[in-house]
Amino acid sequence: MKIFFCVLAVFFLSILSCENQKSKEKRLAVQHCGSCHAFPEPALLDKDTWEKKVLPEMAFRMGLDNFPLSNFSLKDQNAILRILPARPIVNEENWERIKSFYLEYAPDSLIIAEQNISITLKQFEAKPLRLSIANQQAVTLIKQDALNDRIYVGNRAGGLYEFDTKFNLKDSFHLKSTPAKMTIPKQGNPLVLLMGIMDPNEQPAGNITSLQKRDGTLEEMIDSLQRPVDFEAADLNNDGATDYIVCNFGNYTGSLMVYQSLANGNFTRYELQHLPGARRVIVKDIDGNGMDDILALMTQGDERIIVFYNQGNFQFRMTTLLRFSPVYGSSYFEIADFNKDGKFDILYTNGDNADYSPILKPYHGVRIFLNTGTNEFKESWFYPMHGASQARVSDFDKDGDLDIAAISFFPDFKNHPEHGFIYFENTPDGFIPQITPLASKGRWITMEVTDLDRDGDSDLMLGSMAFPTQIPKDLLTQWRKDKISILLLRNTLK
Repeated sequence: MKIFFCVLAVFFLSILSCENQKSKEKRLAVQHCGSCHAFPEPALLDKDTWEKKVLPEMAFRMGLDNFPLSNFSLKDQNAILRILPARPIVNEENWERIKSFYLEYAPDSLIIAEQNISITLKQFEAKPLRLSIANQQAVTLIKQDALNDRIYVGNRAGGLYEFDTKFNLKDSFHLKSTPAKMTIPKQGNPLVLLMGIMDPNEQPAGNITSLQKRDGTLEEMIDSLQRPVDFEAADLNNDGATDYIVCNFGNYTGSLMVYQSLANGNFTRYELQHLPGARRVIVKDIDGNGMDDILALMTQGDERIIVFYNQGNFQFRMTTLLRFSPVYGSSYFEIADFNKDGKFDILYTNGDNADYSPILKPYHGVRIFLNTGTNEFKESWFYPMHGASQARVSDFDKDGDLDIAAISFFPDFKNHPEHGFIYFENTPDGFIPQITPLASKGRWITMEVTDLDRDGDSDLMLGSMAFPTQIPKDLLTQWRKDKISILLLRNTLK
């Protein structure tokens, strides 16, 4: 009997020791993998992706392995080295425990539900357009100038093309680099945001360029931007001059910057975030103090939607509204009042799938977060959409509520390439998804919402950048044959 109890005691002690070990592994993971961003649960990715893609990248960022530096140019290496820890922030023994935790609790594969959408798009008439421009399938920008009945299309090679509303080419401009965004003020010259180098890099080669209406020349306004992807103009100190907020997306390094306009034409810079991944910015006076505040989406690690409350004199108080896992792939957001309570709600997409975990994820999609009334936000709606990259909101059918148009740059190309665009009609039964088979004609990276034909409703233009990565061979062959630049979705509302 004594032998039995001894064996039983050893058994329970071994179980207790094992549980203590697992508990220590989790504590280490939470401590080190949740210190700079939200803690990523093992269940968010499969074992293979953790082991071969994400964990090696985590080791690099923790200072355990500098091998990935050899993949970058010397200019990029110098910038990356400045943000790496001087010594490893975790020792090898504890790093092995962290790896053990993720590889034990991660699933062999993620469960991806079959997604069939049966309703064919009825709100819009879809028409693929092949534009007579260079780099037809590398569109990065579409912008309508409604005042002058012009449409601007920019591409990866730095071309900017001006069309009339029938898509007849009227003019063209050669830019220094890839255009990411264009604004057309009621007064003054159009402004174009240039990325510098579009592919991942650390170099400050981007700028904001003014397109001079009088002679069509280009004039740099703000330079040395680091792979910028979005900007907004606003008078942040109410002095009558236009200031600028810029999303320097970068790669390992980047920032969210404010540029104050000075009387001599120069700018004073203020850094709101010294982090990469600034993706989207919206300007709105949220607290009603008469000064514009800044809403921003940060991605690439610490994924958040944050607000900078304007305190005057270019001082801002930051508050985080929403925070997401670093593997979510946050990609875009808009604000709108979905429930008509007078408070702004948040429309959010996540689906960036280009980095270290290019697998289908069940948590990619489109979400609405309703404002509880005190600028706290609760998720009220989610629709899974693989690789969701942008969503726009408008009352497309003019029935008094808000509908949603969404695009994906990383849909399930193998099974459902037509899910690269989904229209969600807001009905008493909820948001009803509609699709068109013509959405499989391209890889949609940008979307413009505008009343193209001036008939009182909102039309859509989707721009295709047909990157060949993660694309089935037969689909890529069809794309190269079709050479579609834009999918025009003309609103059929009568």
